[in-house]
Amino acid sequence: MSNFDEAIDFVLRNEKGLVNNSHDNGKITNHGISLRFLKNLPSCSLRKYGIFEEVSEQTIIELSLDQAKKIYHDEFWISAPFARIGNQVHCNFIFDMAIHMGIAPAIKCVQRACWAVMQKRDLIDDGIMGEKTLAAIKICGFLMMPPMRSERAGYYRLILQNDSEQKEFINGWLNRAYESK
Repeated sequence: MSNFDEAIDFVLRNEKGLVNNSHDNGKITNHGISLRFLKNLPSCSLRKYGIFEEVSEQTIIELSLDQAKKIYHDEFWISAPFARIGNQVHCNFIFDMAIHMGIAPAIKCVQRACWAVMQKRDLIDDGIMGEKTLAAIKICGFLMMPPMRSERAGYYRLILQNDSEQKEFINGWLNRAYESK
């Protein structure tokens, strides 16, 4: 079983504090939580995180690290069975992908990496981390890290291909894809 605290520490090494870059599609971010993301959460979720007014840039500026961790836990960690990934290193990397690109795209990268290791495609790349995906992760072990990094980098390159405005971010994204911390 994997541990949320270790996974979120891994994520937060990549997601720094307050960043306001006009080219970022997520708009202003704090601890990796973007204005665009928060604006899409229902008000009942926002209230759970101590956000009671309309989401604005000021909301992001004032977002505490504890609030960000709670959001990551409730909106990501419990939305897919990350805790059931048997290897913490795998969990950290997959959880980081899910936060950075979304849960379904991250799980698709994992499933495709498993194809490469197992040399068969009987695992469907549906973006759902079900029993078959969890079993494949376990079977593949550390052999899945290189193809998983490659799938992640390919996802980022596809973003750039479809939106050249994101060019300034590609080196950071690729560093994140290929890191081995």
